[in-house]
Amino acid sequence: MAIDTNNLTTLAVLKTWLGVTDTADDIVLQWSIQQASRIVQTHCARNFTEQRYYEIRDTYGAMRLALEQSPVTVVRFVGVGWDSVLSINSTNSTDAFASVAVDADQVHLTRVSSTGTETASQVSFGSHDVSSEVVNHINTISGFSAGLILNVPSRYIRRLAGRDVRNSTAYLEAPTEGLDDYQIDLDRGMIYGKTLDRYRSVLVDYTAGYATIPTDVELATLTIAARSYRARTRDRSIASESLGGYSYSTRSLVEIEDEEKRMLAPYRRIR
Repeated sequence: MAIDTNNLTTLAVLKTWLGVTDTADDIVLQWSIQQASRIVQTHCARNFTEQRYYEIRDTYGAMRLALEQSPVTVVRFVGVGWDSVLSINSTNSTDAFASVAVDADQVHLTRVSSTGTETASQVSFGSHDVSSEVVNHINTISGFSAGLILNVPSRYIRRLAGRDVRNSTAYLEAPTEGLDDYQIDLDRGMIYGKTLDRYRSVLVDYTAGYATIPTDVELATLTIAARSYRARTRDRSIASESLGGYSYSTRSLVEIEDEEKRMLAPYRRIR
């Protein structure tokens, strides 16, 4: 089982917490950690593990911008002034369809030949760090050609919904102007600046999260994961049982209990 990089505790710690010494249930325990970590992060509306983000946000007339993640470790770039950085065309006039789209991680190229055969190709930003490398790769893909206008980090390229390139050129954009008249509240992930009051798109390249998961967060994750693991043999189709004058109801495994909510309260993001 692949280990989720957003997990908030480790298999070794959970096994120590439960007093488990063998490896028979390692897969189940790892799944419990992953489930518990997602529950905690959903409850707190944030990721906790330190990682890099490329966030494109629109400003709406306020002189502040709330980043999606915090605490912020470093802000590398706050970019505006979107300009074309590369162009993409179709090279086969007989194709029935040819388009380009961009998401956060890659460029998607799709073409349908005159006989109806569809071919989909992707150019990953993870292995093509700058726009010149993206252009070079696209030029190796049958049916498409690309031209470099400006070399920028590939992850700065703006998202693009599917654009037909059979009869026109698709231009991919990125910010080419950096803001420098801003301040940032690192703990809250808030950027302040007078020029943010304009209505425009802003790209922020930053790192946020905790290098070491806070103790209360890990403890809440452990208790939820342990509860999930211990209840694995329970008949989940039974919501309640009664015997004579005694009855009880079972609680959902995904429900965060009051003590866990108390531990997580300082970390909930409420804007």
